[in-house]
Amino acid sequence: MKASYGLAALTVALVTAIAAVPALTAPLEATISLGRDPEPPICVMNPGGTVEITWNIEHTTTPNYVYYKLEDPTRTVILEEQTYAGSTGITITRNWTVPAGSVDGKYWVRVEYWSFEAGNEANAEVTFYVCTDTGSICAEKWEDINGDDECDGLDTTLEGWWICLQTPLGDTYCKQTGPDGRVCWSGLPLGDYTVFENVLAGWIPVYPTFYDVTLTADPVELIFCNKPEPSATEKRSWGTIKSIYR
Repeated sequence: MKASYGLAALTVALVTAIAAVPALTAPLEATISLGRDPEPPICVMNPGGTVEITWNIEHTTTPNYVYYKLEDPTRTVILEEQTYAGSTGITITRNWTVPAGSVDGKYWVRVEYWSFEAGNEANAEVTFYVCTDTGSICAEKWEDINGDDECDGLDTTLEGWWICLQTPLGDTYCKQTGPDGRVCWSGLPLGDYTVFENVLAGWIPVYPTFYDVTLTADPVELIFCNKPEPSATEKRSWGTIKSIYR
């Protein structure tokens, strides 16, 4: 009987201990919305140009502090930094003006949110470009309507097609063509770019689908040209015509 009683007591104690363990909850988390104006690939002029840096933090915990820093392109030099105590750094707008003697390149902004409950809950980083000289790139998207493998005044431009560029700093940015079939980027850093189109299914490229260009102060104008892929009926008809005249 003693052994039985001891086992029952042990079972009760174990159940009590398990019940005392707090239920697992979802991890605490904050969200940082971090922005800058102008956004890459548009440059902040060197020197004297100003970038506006803004952020807002959504959180459910008690803020301990928010840490901000701005780094040079090597990420080894902190150009400015600030620690905001408590909730003073939750919604911020601040400006940084490029000082004389700055180097061109990609600059880095980092914001960290720290709470009393969970420590470091969220981090966010963005970049912006600083440039001494700038240029522009425009591209047009055309449909070869008459099928002569040329895009000219007899054809038409296309709206809503994605055109992308890869910058000398290794980033890729895309835009959709407007009602005039054009996309343009101005205020770009000078250097080597790859500009390319996204060819959709059912279309055949007539002109190159990408261009490697070296951007100088002179504007760059590019044309992308496609034509619809023939339907199965058109392919059969063309095959019949070719077989007759062989």
